[in-house]
Amino acid sequence: MIGANFNYQFIDWRHDPIADEDFHHLGTLSAVVISPSITIGITDWWNISLSQVLGNRYMIWDADDVSKHHRDEGSESNFDNAIGGYLGDTRIMLRYLALNAGKGPGPRLFVGGGLVAPSKNTLTSDPFFLGEEDIVVDHRHFSMSEGLHKAVFETQFFIKRIRNPVFYGGTFIIEEPLWENDHGFKGSRLIDLSFTASTNQIKPLRTSFSGTLMVRRTGKAYWNGEVAPNSESTLLIPGVGMSWNMKFAAIMLNIQKPIFLQGSVSGGAYLDEETDVWQISMSMRKILDYYIPWLYW
Repeated sequence: MIGANFNYQFIDWRHDPIADEDFHHLGTLSAVVISPSITIGITDWWNISLSQVLGNRYMIWDADDVSKHHRDEGSESNFDNAIGGYLGDTRIMLRYLALNAGKGPGPRLFVGGGLVAPSKNTLTSDPFFLGEEDIVVDHRHFSMSEGLHKAVFETQFFIKRIRNPVFYGGTFIIEEPLWENDHGFKGSRLIDLSFTASTNQIKPLRTSFSGTLMVRRTGKAYWNGEVAPNSESTLLIPGVGMSWNMKFAAIMLNIQKPIFLQGSVSGGAYLDEETDVWQISMSMRKILDYYIPWLYW
C-alpha cells in the first residue's frame, strides 16, 4: 500500500512584552507538511511501513518593531541557530494484527512499535537562552525536525458494525526520545489518545462522515539540562472529516481545532498569550495489486 498525508496548520498568536523587548509580540506561524509512506505486508499478520516528513514552516511577524526573537522567515533557510531545509523526520513502524474479524463486522486490533530518525534540519542551540538571559542574540524558535531519535509504541483498536457508526475505535501512541541530541536538546515524551467514529457512505453524496477527538500530552523538554518554557502542554483536538472511496484511491479530508488546556506556543504563562490554531489534513491510500515474490517463496 502506498499513501500520503498532507497537513496544513495555521497559528495566529500574540503575547505581552518580554524582559528585553518592551512591545507586544504578534504574528502567524503556518506549516505545510507532506508525508509519503509505503506499507508492505510481510505475512498475513505483520506489516512494516516507512514514512518521510517533508515540508516548510513559515512565520510572519506582524509587529512594527524589530525583534531578536521573531521576524518574517521560513524553516527552509539557515539561521544563526538553525540548519534550514525541507526534510523532516523518517519513521519506520512494525505492526502486528492481533485481532481480525475479516471483512465482516467485529473487532480489529493492531499493536506496533518503531523508531523515528531525525534530519539535520533542526535548531542548533537553545532559543530561550536559559540561564543567560542577559546575552540574548538573534535566534529562531522553529525547524522541520527536533533532531531527536525516538522510540514509538502504538496500539489501534476498532470495531466494524452493520449500522451507523459503522466504524469506531481509537488509537494510543507514545513517543519517547531516546537520548539528548548533539545540540543539548532532550525532547518531550508525547502521548496521544484519540477516538474516532465514521458513518457508512451516504449514497447521494457518495461520502462518509467522521468525528474525532484527540487528547495530546507533551512532557517537559530540556535545553542543556534546563526546562524549555514551551514544552509541557495538554491539548484537546476535536475534528470532523469526510472520506471518499475513489477508483484510484481512498481519500480522507479532516478539519481540526486544537485547544490548549495547559501550556501555550511561547510557554510563558505570565505573558498572557492568545493563540488561535486550525489545521487541515488530507490523506490518500492506494492498495497495490502487487506482491514481492521473495516474501512468498
